[in-house]
Order: sequence, then C-alpha cells, then structure tokens
Amino acid sequence: MSSTAEKLADLRKKLELAQEPAGEAGVAKRARKGIPSARERIDMLLDPGTFVEIGALVRNPGDKDALYGDGVVTGHGLVEGRPVAVFSHDQTVYGGSVGEMFGRKVAAVLELAAKIGCPVVGINDSGGARVQEAVTSLNCGGTIPPSPHHLEQVRNGTSSGKLAGGVWSLINCNEAPGRLKKSWPSINETTLSVPNTNI
Repeated sequence: MSSTAEKLADLRKKLELAQEPAGEAGVAKRARKGIPSARERIDMLLDPGTFVEIGALVRNPGDKDALYGDGVVTGHGLVEGRPVAVFSHDQTVYGGSVGEMFGRKVAAVLELAAKIGCPVVGINDSGGARVQEAVTSLNCGGTIPPSPHHLEQVRNGTSSGKLAGGVWSLINCNEAPGRLKKSWPSINETTLSVPNTNI
C-alpha cells in the first residue's frame, strides 16, 4: 500500500469496521437484548448530524485481535445548539467493560470538555472493570473522572469555554458492578439510572 488512494481506501474500510466492531454477532446480541447501539444512543441525545467521533480506531496495542473502539464511543456534538462531550459504552465489545484504551479515550474526551468548558454526558452500559486487563483496567477506572481542578474551573466559569454549570452527567442503563457504579456517580452533577430500558 503506497499510494494515497490505497491508504484512504484502507482508512475508509477500517472506519466502516469500527461502526460495528463486533460485526453481525454484536448486532444479533443487541437485538436479543432489545437495546440500541452506543452510536444510536448518542444520536438520540444529540442534535441530528452534530456528532463528531474521537478515537474510532483505537485498539489495545497488546492484542492483535483487539476490536476497534475498545468498548466505548467518544466524541462531541450539540444538544439544542449547545456543545456537549459524550461517551457511550458499547455492550458488544468486551461487554462495554473498562480497559486501558477505553479509559484513555474517556479521559481524553473529559479533558476536551474541561478545556472548552462544556458538559459531559456518559451513557453507562457496562460490565465494570475488564478482568482480562487486571490492574491496568482498575487503574484506568480510577483515572477517568476529571480532576477536581478542572471541575472547579468549569463550575466557576473560569475555564476557557463559555458554558459553565453541570459538567458531568451519567446515565446508567444497567446495574453496573464495581468501581463504575461506586465512584463515577460520586463526582456527577446528575445521575439518571434507568436499568432495563431502551435508552
């Protein structure tokens, strides 16, 4: 692969695979559960056509069979014309569990939100920490919440962005075990728990 056209074709193919990383098996799994995809959930939240995804091609570098996205869709868009950062767990990729690359993606979108001063909405449908990644997974779970300094900047309107107020809201779509359920809601402005629903 040497020409620009070949490289672009390869990129388009990878981005297409990243839309449904678990393939037909993942689609069938969601259908059995009666739940929307992570991207469909984001589309329900944001104004049509405003979602800009970040990190669609991120994978665990230590696993040659790793799926794109690492179990989470991250990015930003608009809600009623206002900027919002968002992440949504992808149940079809490792059960939406938190691994190292997952944690890095969510941390990056939280940093973006803190820099521009916009709220964050997290749509949680997860099995908790990714056991296969052991301590690395637990470490990422602990580093995902934004720093208190950034939260204070946004709450006080002293960040570079123009929008202050609720910086972190979490929608729980299941009964997530472990750190996610215990630690993330403690720093939220708003937590909405809606287990067994089609959000």
